[in-house]
Amino acid sequence: MPQLSRIDRVRGCLLGLAVGDALGAPLEGLTTQQIKTHYGRVKNYVDGVQAWKRKPYRWRMRGLYSDDTQQALALCDNLLEYGRVDQRRLAEVYLAMAEPKGTFLGVHRGIGRSFRQVLGDLQRGIEPRWSGQTKAGIGAAMRIAPVGLYCDDDQDALFASVMEASVMTHRDVRSLGGALAVAHGVRRLAAGEARDPSLLLWVASDAARDEVRIAEDYGDVVLSLDRHTRSLSKALAHAESILDLPRERALPAMAEEANRHGAEPDCKRPTMGFPPACIPSCFYILLTTDSFEEAIIEMINLGGDTDTTGAILGSLAGAYYGVDDIPVRWLDGLQNRVGIENRALALAQRATTGLEIPDLIATEQDLNHKESVHLGHYASLARNGGDYGANRVI
Repeated sequence: MPQLSRIDRVRGCLLGLAVGDALGAPLEGLTTQQIKTHYGRVKNYVDGVQAWKRKPYRWRMRGLYSDDTQQALALCDNLLEYGRVDQRRLAEVYLAMAEPKGTFLGVHRGIGRSFRQVLGDLQRGIEPRWSGQTKAGIGAAMRIAPVGLYCDDDQDALFASVMEASVMTHRDVRSLGGALAVAHGVRRLAAGEARDPSLLLWVASDAARDEVRIAEDYGDVVLSLDRHTRSLSKALAHAESILDLPRERALPAMAEEANRHGAEPDCKRPTMGFPPACIPSCFYILLTTDSFEEAIIEMINLGGDTDTTGAILGSLAGAYYGVDDIPVRWLDGLQNRVGIENRALALAQRATTGLEIPDLIATEQDLNHKESVHLGHYASLARNGGDYGANRVI
């Protein structure tokens, strides 16, 4: 692999996150077989109309990312303005993103019930330190890559910023450990560390150290410390132990391991939105494929929580392979590419000097309007019993 500059890796990481998210967003919730039935093997952006004919709210404009990337971009702006994650200001931005339409959705795209509850709690005046939901979701990890990029040489700052960014939405130790593991993975890969089994062991060690620190520093806030303090580090170490297994055996083994760490409901596949399942599976796919493209295609076609697995794996693979390994067709089709790339450049130089960083809320309003107009055609087809076949893209 050619020598890559840090800027190449940082650009690859943030653009890779958005690309993986945009590829996976229309497929979220589908099984492997359902994806195959509707699209064959997905290798490019789709808009979801084919799979979700009767659910227009699941349709997406091709190349448009979801809340995973939106929240990552909000984190970028927060880091660039304050030099760390300012929890209170980040909460204000999330609330401001919910305002344009006068509802809890606003410009937020594809947010789930848990995040809507967080927005409701924040609006009612609950302190961000206490607004995080109690379930072990994956949302803290999906957006966290910018912290790993910005705080690469200061692990104390990384821990503090990951926790400030994460505890306002997730208070379960498995969610927080997952966010820290992804941030450390990004940190190590962007620094040029090897993509080999040792990566999993190093990240598991990082996670184990931080899990202890979570209990020490946030014990009054964080949940499940009595039963699941070491869940993420153990699940990552387990993934390292099965790297030599064929995929048809390794994937069920990761789901089985995740169930040992209290999955509710039980994980039937490791791509569900549960940190001890989803995060090890992303590292596993990274280490058992040989390019950014191969890794992302393999992951999103597994189904499950495809936007989030796409975002997490995209950030890890992009940090390792760099921007030039991301297929041109994916970069060209990515909505808001310039805004994302300029933020990556700013993260790399820790300053916005000479860069145009478009306003986040105005940009997302424009994208939502563009999506609404674009998908109106398919809504018309639905009302008139039209054929969706021309919309099929594989």
